[in-house]
Amino acid sequence: MGSFKRNIRKNSTLVEIIILLAGIILVLVGRQSSVVAGIGASVIASAIVVFMTDVLLGKDESENLSRWGLEAVYKTRGEMNSSSDVYLDKAKSVKIIAFGLKSWRDSQQKKIRKLLERGGTIQIITMKPECNNLKAREADELQAEGSISHSIRQMIEWAKKENAKGRKGRIEIRQHEHLPLGFVFLMDNRLFTGPYEYGKESQQTISFEYNNTGEAYLYYDSYFDSLWNDSAFCSDALKE
Repeated sequence: MGSFKRNIRKNSTLVEIIILLAGIILVLVGRQSSVVAGIGASVIASAIVVFMTDVLLGKDESENLSRWGLEAVYKTRGEMNSSSDVYLDKAKSVKIIAFGLKSWRDSQQKKIRKLLERGGTIQIITMKPECNNLKAREADELQAEGSISHSIRQMIEWAKKENAKGRKGRIEIRQHEHLPLGFVFLMDNRLFTGPYEYGKESQQTISFEYNNTGEAYLYYDSYFDSLWNDSAFCSDALKE
């Protein structure tokens, strides 16, 4: 998408230059004709207006992306992992809204344990494995009934075992009964997020990366904390 936009801008700029040159030629050729010279001047003026509009719009778009902190767009969450894994190495805290996180737990086991060893915290908001709404999500992903709920139960047991090893850090899990809220992977140094889509496994959906200085990071950080602290919304999975 980014390269597509850049190509459009390059082609647009080329057209503007050609129009500007045509106007200059008309002015030069039309020295003996006020009509031709006038047409040339109008063409030059039009080209300048279009060019300045292009520049200003491009500037606004750049400023908007900078304000929200968007860094990258990934066609799949699997592609996103190549970047998120790098930031996990230095993260001090992790906040996640997801389901069972089986792929993440299996592939990042060493990094997760290192994070806990250095005193980092992992907070996870997921669905209650027994709730009926979860069956709808399993159907949406074309998964066998009970597959996602099983993964969530495994994650809860995994957290209990990791916490029992006496590391400085801790894994905390809270659960709710509502429909999926969208995937959120929020570290103190980066934000990754994306939707849950119908007919696709979570690893196959589009995902977005944001830096920790933009408005998107602040928005999702506040959003996560509001859900985490709302006892009417979610409850502690490790104490039940």
